[in-house]
Amino acid sequence: MMKRWWMVVTVALLTAPVSLGAQSKADVDGGKLLFQGMCTECHGAGGAGGDAPSLNRPRLLHAPTDVALVNIIQNGIPNTAMPRVRRFSEAETRQLAAYIRSLGKLADAKIPGDARKGAEIYRSLGCAGCHIVGGQGGNLGPDLSDIGFMRGPSYLRQAIVDPGAALPKGVLQVPSRGYAEYLPLRIVTKEGGEVRGIRVNEDSFTIQVRDQAGRFYSLRKTDLELLEKQTGKSLMPSFSTRLTQPELTDLVAYLASLQGEQ
Repeated sequence: MMKRWWMVVTVALLTAPVSLGAQSKADVDGGKLLFQGMCTECHGAGGAGGDAPSLNRPRLLHAPTDVALVNIIQNGIPNTAMPRVRRFSEAETRQLAAYIRSLGKLADAKIPGDARKGAEIYRSLGCAGCHIVGGQGGNLGPDLSDIGFMRGPSYLRQAIVDPGAALPKGVLQVPSRGYAEYLPLRIVTKEGGEVRGIRVNEDSFTIQVRDQAGRFYSLRKTDLELLEKQTGKSLMPSFSTRLTQPELTDLVAYLASLQGEQ
């Protein structure tokens, strides 16, 4: 009986949520060092955003409470590039969470550029032919309605000038639940036909593709001579030579302003 009681108490202690408690300056400073070593690659220096969303906001979409934040640190977010982190002790997890919470108390950094001019540049470049904003546009590329919430300004700039180098890590390039979005493909059928586009869906026997004209194909893999998955490439062209630096800054400002409905 005593042994069973001890096992119940032990399991309860191991599964109890970590409480942040009082957040001292030492906790925040310790969390900052952990963040710099583990998190800046995706969330950017000081949590300003990069491949992953900015953390410089008072309310985090997936972590409205301290318990939720600790759970994300420990277990990640399923079907996203946010991994679980199990290498930290309870004290370190508490420190990292304390630092992330401190970022929400910072004033948002002002993004340079004129978002209104950037919106005109977006229209003049024909970006709506591939991207949706507010329900309007094409669906060859990602929906940009909340891209300013999901990505930081540095990522947005790189995505414009060097799209292949700015591909999101994780779910967009690694199949999850049988599919991965925006992976460029080159397909040659046994009859000699060729299709270039993005993968929409895939299973063991078939693959579905949307080409740059928006046409949809569903192909059996046994009918294919070549199935080339162009990982690390993007169908989006580089605009590095088509935009001046002020125009690029304005376009980034516009994209950063697209926050969706949070």
